[in-house]
Amino acid sequence: MTKVIYLTGAPASGKSSTTRMLAERVPGLQVWEYGARLTEHVRTRVDGVASQDELRTRSSGIVTPADVDEVDDALIAFVGEHRERSNVLIDSHAVTKEEYGYRITPFSLARFAQLAPDEIWVLYASPEETRRRIEADGGGRPMVTVEEARTHTLLQSSVAATYGMSLGRPVYLFDTAAERGALVDRLAARFA
Repeated sequence: MTKVIYLTGAPASGKSSTTRMLAERVPGLQVWEYGARLTEHVRTRVDGVASQDELRTRSSGIVTPADVDEVDDALIAFVGEHRERSNVLIDSHAVTKEEYGYRITPFSLARFAQLAPDEIWVLYASPEETRRRIEADGGGRPMVTVEEARTHTLLQSSVAATYGMSLGRPVYLFDTAAERGALVDRLAARFA
């Protein structure tokens, strides 16, 4: 039996590194990394978007709701194509930190129902750890205050909880301050 997992979390929560490790541990895991797909899509209409780091830096200045809708359509098709044969992990986040505060660009609940994930996972880190990770390797992410990091995690968790309640699916929150190998073991076991 296969599973579709919707993985989310605020920036620097460990989504990308955890996803890479899971892809090595779970045979045949199909991964949809939303930020990379959105970057590819935006490149088709905006000059000068060389990387996902650039997209993070410019964010709502170049990413429109129409871009998000088009990438959402592609994601729904991807999940439909793979869900019967493979485990699928969707690495995504609806909340972005912007110069004016935050922006939430979520799936509508009807569209999220089309994904029909079996579980929703939220990765999180303490605000202090989030700041430490951004300082060490920002990857285009803006530095945030402790309160901004806390707010971002709470907003992202709220979106995940809403998604879970809309479908009656469980939402699990995993602290990425745990030893990474043990965390990946725990997550990989959920695909069994």
